[in-house]
Amino acid sequence: MKNNQSVLLITLTLGILTAIGSISIDMYLPAFEVMAGYFKVPIVRIESTVTLFLFGMSFGQLFIGPLSDIWGRKIPLRTGLVVYILCSICCMLTHSFTVFLCLRFIQGLAGSACQVISRALVNDIYQDKNAAHIFTLLQIIMGVSPILAPMAGGMLAAESTWKLLFLIMAVISGVGLTGCLTVLPAGKLALSDKRLNLSAILQSYRHCIRHPAFVNYALVRSVSNSAAFSFVTASPFVFTQIYSLSKQQFGYVFSCSAVGFISAGILNTRLLRRFEPHTITRFAIGSQIITGLIIILVVYFNAPFMLLLVLILTFLFMLGLILPNATALYLGAIPSFSGSASALIGSMSYLSAFLITSLLTLLHNGTAYPMFLMMLSCAVLAFCCLRFKKPLRFS
Repeated sequence: MKNNQSVLLITLTLGILTAIGSISIDMYLPAFEVMAGYFKVPIVRIESTVTLFLFGMSFGQLFIGPLSDIWGRKIPLRTGLVVYILCSICCMLTHSFTVFLCLRFIQGLAGSACQVISRALVNDIYQDKNAAHIFTLLQIIMGVSPILAPMAGGMLAAESTWKLLFLIMAVISGVGLTGCLTVLPAGKLALSDKRLNLSAILQSYRHCIRHPAFVNYALVRSVSNSAAFSFVTASPFVFTQIYSLSKQQFGYVFSCSAVGFISAGILNTRLLRRFEPHTITRFAIGSQIITGLIIILVVYFNAPFMLLLVLILTFLFMLGLILPNATALYLGAIPSFSGSASALIGSMSYLSAFLITSLLTLLHNGTAYPMFLMMLSCAVLAFCCLRFKKPLRFS
């Protein structure tokens, strides 16, 4: 019984660490309009805070992943959490938009430690299909954040309360830090030689890039993740400005997408008993392409919003099947370099998300087409990456 409780606490801690990146974005989406008024900038500039956070997450993982392979998982993870907490508090206190931008970038750098090391820890502790199951459980736990975070954002999206959203981020990361200090296993220990060898880091990345199965699933994971961030970044404008949803209604839409994400995770645990992760991933991406094409037609013919909403939720539901399986597949391809592999894929995911959200800002034309076309393009590209590679099979 005690052992089961320990496993539960470990999984919950890993879930919090994995969700920090999502919470850092979802939490304040409904407050964009209020923040734009507070900092006296256009709402598009507030959207750029998401882009800069993503860039920090992408850039930071390239260094923190190899550091965790050399120095062990503990020091980089705990340091990142402490810096993240301090940045969250400073975001509450600043009156300068320029300072706020800088803080969001540093917050992204610090938060990248949670993302990369939590994935590596799963691979340290579990193997093969067990890793896919754990990633699915983490996805289910993480799915709670898009339910609660936008709802909290909608309730606190007022001039007098929006800063409390960053206090909540600090508290949640503080809980994660407590779990790291108490129940979380150390994972891979530090090497006897703790010197930061640049050539060794480059060699580990070179090994990852030269592995066909890793390249296959890493590209699928990063491109599919970009489809999610296309929705996250552009949806506040599309839903509130074009389709006239209130802040509360927008929060409910996000909550519905999160419920779908959790449901997909539950379904995935059952599908893994009968099918290989590669097969499930291929089916889900194909379904996304079909759904994305129908979405474009629905927007073009100005069909009822409820039909459009069902199609969007279906598209996002498929991400719940793609992301955990692709994650387990690319880490399973090179278990000896899990820290570097996790860092590389995390960096690729957030860098591609950074590029796509930047492109969305450039393509902003007052319509919903840029968001939906970008989501569809990501699904097509992910299918192309998956289709022409040899699948990795677990024994």
